[in-house]
Amino acid sequence: MDGATEDEGEDSGDCGNKGLPPPADQVPEGEHNDSIPPQTEWSILSISEHVAREALVQYTANKCCYRIAPAKHMVVQNLTPLNTFRYRLQTFTETRETFPISEPYNGGFVDSSDVAPAPAPWAIVVDAPPLFTDCEMHIPVPHTYSVQDCPNCQGRGKNQCHLCIGSGKRRCTACNGTGWQDTSNQSCLFCSGSGKRRCSDCHGGGWQKCIRCSGKGLLLYHSELTITWKNSVAEYVVDKNFGFPIYHLQEVTGKEIFSDENQVVYPIVNFPEPTIDRGSESCIAQHQMQFASNSHILRQKQTIELIPLTKVVYEWRGKVYSFYVFGNENKVYTEDYPAKCCCSVM
Repeated sequence: MDGATEDEGEDSGDCGNKGLPPPADQVPEGEHNDSIPPQTEWSILSISEHVAREALVQYTANKCCYRIAPAKHMVVQNLTPLNTFRYRLQTFTETRETFPISEPYNGGFVDSSDVAPAPAPWAIVVDAPPLFTDCEMHIPVPHTYSVQDCPNCQGRGKNQCHLCIGSGKRRCTACNGTGWQDTSNQSCLFCSGSGKRRCSDCHGGGWQKCIRCSGKGLLLYHSELTITWKNSVAEYVVDKNFGFPIYHLQEVTGKEIFSDENQVVYPIVNFPEPTIDRGSESCIAQHQMQFASNSHILRQKQTIELIPLTKVVYEWRGKVYSFYVFGNENKVYTEDYPAKCCCSVM
């Protein structure tokens, strides 16, 4: 029913059922995968001086206020690898809600509960989208249809004109309702001296067709099932307090060293970086608390990435500066670049 519009809860007596909990037999039971990769996969070599220089040159080239000379001619003193880990949990959920919908009734068959019992929201079978893909679907629920008087017009199919209050006439704007012209003692030509003119909104009838029911006086109600598939992500990044703002790591990718996917997953255990164990436990508990009561968890996936992060210390004109190169993309972060010019954008 493409022309259907969402109905107000107070009109239909049904405000909808939001976040309908799935049946108990659909609550997932997880499997445990504790296969932590061997340590040989965790090592990422420090970037070379050439890569660091090229990264800074590219960075300064995209900054209108940065001169490129220090990036090209700096003397690199030290490159320190500060690689860190990022844990990411993806939870793919399905949520079902019902809402009352109405449209003008034009006659014909009504698929009411007298025909057959209405199915429960979670009993309606649909094809889910690809895993970890956001999607939304709207489905009319069979056997929930009923015909009722339109609450906006009480079944009349028309409403009193709100501009003329049903009189069919409004004050004449030419004479401001006096019935006389300002420049003479003659009566107003537009209203023939009455001070009123026919209402243009209702064409003098005093009533207007009800928009909600299209003048039919009756509405066809039904329940609409809204199914929402959503991929929610929780992340934990190990912050080793190296002076690098870790929120910048959201901009880059790393090397995936661990992946575990099941209907539900369990926290990581015995990872060489202990905070990853605690981070995974926190993320999983957060999603369980957020989704378990009103959504169906279809699938979960957890990964661990090793993110390249290198601190570069260099000398320029007798002074020492530093910058960071991070991620597979070799992005740059620096606070003390030595050759900035002051300019303002008007």
